[in-house]
Amino acid sequence: MESMRQVDFSDLSFPLIVVYRKPKDYPDAYVARVWEGARNLPTNTLIKRETLQEIRKDLRAAGFTIRLTRTEGEDPVIAETWLR
Repeated sequence: MESMRQVDFSDLSFPLIVVYRKPKDYPDAYVARVWEGARNLPTNTLIKRETLQEIRKDLRAAGFTIRLTRTEGEDPVIAETWLR
């Protein structure tokens, strides 16, 4: 996936994006993965970027405007979560 702007979110009742800082499966990148928030399930849809700023720029362009920081108890590789 090149950009979250390409994703059709119409099948998701509560789409959200979880941003990961260099997870094990992509140790050299930031990853933004689409989740179905209503069912707390990750999807296979993601984008990768070298920096967090690049991820944020793409998510804002795709209409995600609410940024939540990682809370205590969440996986340490989670950087933030975005909502529309």
